Amino acid sequence: MSTTSKFMERFGQRVRTRDVILVQSGFPVRLSLSIKPGANTPEAARILVRRRVPLRKAHSVLTEMADRGKAYVTVPCVEDLHALKRELQGAGVIARNHAPGQIDVRQVRDRVGLSQEAFAVRYGLDLGTLRNWEQHRSEPDIAAKTLLWTIFHNPEAVEASIDMEDDYPALTPSI
Repeated sequence: MSTTSKFMERFGQRVRTRDVILVQSGFPVRLSLSIKPGANTPEAARILVRRRVPLRKAHSVLTEMADRGKAYVTVPCVEDLHALKRELQGAGVIARNHAPGQIDVRQVRDRVGLSQEAFAVRYGLDLGTLRNWEQHRSEPDIAAKTLLWTIFHNPEAVEASIDMEDDYPALTPSI
């Protein structure tokens, strides 16, 4: 049975988006979505479409959420994150922010008790970049923030993942 028919079997009605008024301005947000029993996924799709998620993408994300219990999506135009979460909650979908927030790089480094140089070497960072982050001349991107959050919460796991000898996938060209 195809995914589309499983979705239709579970949730029945089609999503009508012609009458949806699109949000005019906002900021992109990454969310994890979880389904609650009795969720109104067509309404959740309309809520996502209103924030400029293409209908096919909304359908795909909600199908994944229904099949796996959780899905991830970037919503391009969010005017008010709390309002979006409330609307999705009303449709039976739990939305959580899925991106690291602001982080004080100096606080992370102080927590593990290392100098800038030692921190950069231990966690595979460029020393100049680390200094720029700490002096607020630049800001870590999302991947770097994720690494810093992980170092803050579990530095041993990051060290263990970097301390590899031969337990990594072979670097072979894909054909």
